[in-house]
Amino acid sequence: MNHGPADTLAGPHTPEGLTDRNILPEWFSPLLMNFPDPVLITDQDRRVAFINRQAEKLFGGTLHLGDACPICTPVSRVEIRWEDYNWVERCLQNGESLSRAPIGLRLPDGREIPLTVTATPVHSSGGQPAGCFIVLRDLHADLLAHPAAQLQTATLSSILEYFPTPFFTVNPDLVITYINEPLEKLTGYRREEVVGRMKCGSILNTSLCNTDGCVLKLSMERKMPVSGLRQVVRDRQGREIPVMVSASIITDPMGRVIGGFEAFRDITALVEAEKKVLMVTELTKEGILMVDEKQQILFANCKAAELVRRPKNKLIGDKLGKVLGPLHKKIARQLTSMVDKHIRQETQFCSSLDEPDKLSGRGRILETSMAVSQVGKNILTYIYLRDLSDSIQTKRELHKTNKFLHDLIQCSVDGIVVLDHRGNPLIFNEGAERILGYQAVEVVGHPEVLHQFYPKELASEIMRRMRSDNFGPPDKLKTTRIIFRAKDGEEVPVNFSASIIREQGHEVGSVGIFSDLRESLRIRQELEKTQAQLMQAEKIASLGRLAAGVAHEINNPLAGILIYAELLLRQMTEQTPERPNVEEIINQTLRCQKIVTRLLEFSRQSLEERTLFDPNSVISRCVDLVKHQALFHNIEIIQQLDPNLPQIIGDPGQLHQVFTNLLLNAADAMGGRGRITITSQPNSAEDGVILTFTDTGSGIPAPIRDKIFDPFFTTKPPGKGTGLGLAIVYGIIQRHGGSIEVASPPEGGTAFIMKLPLDAPAQIHSGSVNISEPGEDYDHVL
Repeated sequence: MNHGPADTLAGPHTPEGLTDRNILPEWFSPLLMNFPDPVLITDQDRRVAFINRQAEKLFGGTLHLGDACPICTPVSRVEIRWEDYNWVERCLQNGESLSRAPIGLRLPDGREIPLTVTATPVHSSGGQPAGCFIVLRDLHADLLAHPAAQLQTATLSSILEYFPTPFFTVNPDLVITYINEPLEKLTGYRREEVVGRMKCGSILNTSLCNTDGCVLKLSMERKMPVSGLRQVVRDRQGREIPVMVSASIITDPMGRVIGGFEAFRDITALVEAEKKVLMVTELTKEGILMVDEKQQILFANCKAAELVRRPKNKLIGDKLGKVLGPLHKKIARQLTSMVDKHIRQETQFCSSLDEPDKLSGRGRILETSMAVSQVGKNILTYIYLRDLSDSIQTKRELHKTNKFLHDLIQCSVDGIVVLDHRGNPLIFNEGAERILGYQAVEVVGHPEVLHQFYPKELASEIMRRMRSDNFGPPDKLKTTRIIFRAKDGEEVPVNFSASIIREQGHEVGSVGIFSDLRESLRIRQELEKTQAQLMQAEKIASLGRLAAGVAHEINNPLAGILIYAELLLRQMTEQTPERPNVEEIINQTLRCQKIVTRLLEFSRQSLEERTLFDPNSVISRCVDLVKHQALFHNIEIIQQLDPNLPQIIGDPGQLHQVFTNLLLNAADAMGGRGRITITSQPNSAEDGVILTFTDTGSGIPAPIRDKIFDPFFTTKPPGKGTGLGLAIVYGIIQRHGGSIEVASPPEGGTAFIMKLPLDAPAQIHSGSVNISEPGEDYDHVL
């Protein structure tokens, strides 16, 4: 730096004319006024005696002649960042000079400017210090102007330019001030595009750029370097490049942060290698853990996370004893202590990881392989886990299945015999023992006993058919009836089927299954007898219907015979010889009438009692009687009975039988589960009542709907019904002068609708009408 004017004034004598504050000659002031650096001259009292234009510009026009010098003493307007002001005393009192002292100048507008101060004493004519000549210069420019600094800067620039690692620098605002050639290649941006124009986040595009987590920003704020941080940089074409980041700060001589730098190391090859290793560890069916000497987990693959039932990200950093168990922790410590003695050790063991599940009864059983080795200064434990639970469970299931199949074979009703490819019996089950009378110990391993009930000729013929394609599928024998001979000599007819057993296409044995037909034949004979009995019963039922019809047909001619016989008798006297014959005709005719009446009573009952009663009461009593039976435990009975229903005249006992029969039929149709709805309402159109029983059963198919009231018609199996229930219901309703209809919609359910008159007609016998109060007990009628 050229200090010419200052050097001129730094002599032992003061120039001519320097007095008080006017310490400069007039000819010297214009030279300093246009000096390129800020210049201040103070008097002995530290007041400004001269200020040039650059100094006025530096202080923003707030500093005037006569003001206290802001860099000689602390003032409120300007803050000087240095420790003391002794240099001012030395300059003013002792005449000492100061060269390029760094200071930090903070102006009232908040700006902070790094400067260097060069101070030279100004002497009076008597040789006494009269003031101080001060030159201020920009710190960076001053430093760079020094030849040594210029050499260092050139050296540093050369190092950075040819540094093999991508590198850039920024100012405090993260605007790029320099990038080297490797960074240009990495990002695809040229330095002329970005230096002084773009921020680092615009060319890096990492996940932390332009956020509060920016690495370089945090490094400059905290004044702490960062290294070894992995990030992904996106170049100009959007290609992702994994890098290792190192960042630090740039400071000035005063220690202030004036920028930062960040260097990258392309770790694409490392990441790809890690991915390959990770792929290998993830594809394996074994769980892999890596643990340090403090038993802290450093690595875990997905299979290990699956085995220990913890998220993979939560395994890293956890303790081995917490993840696996005390046994693994103990063995790992033992192996680690042996490595300390330079003894490499490996071990393998099985252990249960947890208690068996209460529902399935299964616990996790692991096979563990553990090895310990020293890598550098670290001792690492490698743990390989293999889940044996499924394998053990499979063996257990296989054993259970084999036992089940063995029990199934032994418990089969059919006889089962298994032979090897040489014809030696291997299995002779309990069914075969029961059918043929031989014990398994007598047959297994004894082909000579086998041929006592299964002749060789028959066995050879069956094998020939199974090996041929002319008798069905190959290796199979369709069910065939053959005759075995039991141990006691009895011939046993059986249905026999067989199959050849093959393994990998080779014949290794055969199996034969046979069922005893003796019981089937006996049942068939009984069925034939039962069928004959049913046919006879049908004949009897038909005869009953025929008798009723014949009775009706005979009744009319008998009445005619009786009338004409009585007329003939009236014309005879007591002495008429033919009178006894006519009387005999009348007696025999009356006898025939009695026989016909009995036939009619057999096919149609007459009313036994005519009583005034409330149908609702009869219905309620029927419901009370049946609802406690086991058949009705899962059936809901809903009674929607009209309280204003009129009373009717009839036989409440027979109607009780009707309602009970309908309830039982409905419960049977619903299989003991469903809903029965009973409704009653007046029938004003026909002067009577309408009673409806509706169930939620499967309904009655249309083809048989017209037959359900026929005697002996039933859809139930033999022994389950007589086919007389609805026929009786129909007869009772008819005798009461009413009608019964059935409705069965396609969606299911059946409804029986009964219409009864208020007064049932008197049939067959004429009895008096008994008047009873509603709710009278009719149980005696049943």
